[in-house]
Amino acid sequence: MSPYHRNPRDARYYLDLIDVVQDGIICTDADARIVLLNRTAVVMLGYPPEQLLDAPFETIYVVEDRSRCCPRIIQETLERGSYQGEFLFQRRDGSRFPGHLSSSRLRPGGKSGDIVFLLHDLTQEKRLQRRLLESQKMAYLGRLVEGISHEIRNPIVTLGGYARRLKRMLESDHPGQKYLDVILEDVQRMEAMLKDVENYVAFTKYRRPSFHRVDLQGVLMEAMQELQVPPGISLKLELPNRGPWIFGDPPSLQELFLCLLENAVEAMPRGGVLRVGLTQESGEARVIVQDSGIGIREEDLPFIFNPFFTTKTQGAGMGLARAYLVAEEHAGQIEVQSTPGEGTTFTVTFPLDRRQWVRRDESG
Repeated sequence: MSPYHRNPRDARYYLDLIDVVQDGIICTDADARIVLLNRTAVVMLGYPPEQLLDAPFETIYVVEDRSRCCPRIIQETLERGSYQGEFLFQRRDGSRFPGHLSSSRLRPGGKSGDIVFLLHDLTQEKRLQRRLLESQKMAYLGRLVEGISHEIRNPIVTLGGYARRLKRMLESDHPGQKYLDVILEDVQRMEAMLKDVENYVAFTKYRRPSFHRVDLQGVLMEAMQELQVPPGISLKLELPNRGPWIFGDPPSLQELFLCLLENAVEAMPRGGVLRVGLTQESGEARVIVQDSGIGIREEDLPFIFNPFFTTKTQGAGMGLARAYLVAEEHAGQIEVQSTPGEGTTFTVTFPLDRRQWVRRDESG
């Protein structure tokens, strides 16, 4: 009996104990074959227990040289008593997840080759890390945008003012008129872009959203009422009977949805199908906006939420940047999948409002 036990327990007690641990526990024998797993490990990997038991430990790895990597891990564990590192692991269905693996020799002072591994799924941590990096990048870009708008406003106003004055001074048939027309057209384009930039700066710095319980379906339908759908585009709705409800700011959410809907329409200049879906599962609400349009090139996907990035001939590329900020301040996220020539799908995920509300609120 271990000195850390107050009273001796039977084996069933300890098996139940490791089953409630939130990290995966995997034990291997001297031949590096799996001899024990807890429930978390089974769920995490997606294999039936009988398929993992007695299987080589390297079965769950994704690394290309796992036949060499696993022996090194086991050897270092046996020699030093422990090991830890981050690896990519594979579930039965072929999906992969990042995980932190730590190992300890089961009997440090003995000759047994048994090892216990602790496997922690890093998916959520990596997702939060990416969101933090994206948030920092967007904050930096916001400051950059503000500085640029401040510096170029005066030159644009000056160019436009002098060009208009020259246009009035010259005769209507003067050869310089056509050059002034080009200058004024470009000035107007820059002024429109500058207005987009200044609106973005005001959006990020000065607005004060008011958060309360929101019927997400109601906000989505309000955004759709503002959308102008051309005759060649058919609209397909997939909505639940009611709800779901989240904690949010309705005007901001409406702007987010309208941005995605307008982008979808603009991506189908020759017509197509616009699908709008709303689902609730696993404590989250998902809004899906899918078009059958021109799609987005793979090399452009990492940058579509950045200010100033646009593939359009007009505008400063601020729409999706604002949509990203709205999703972020609602503790949500936007994911995009696109195939050039086939279409694009935006999925916006929000956490559900878990606070307790009286039933009459839900029905009203």
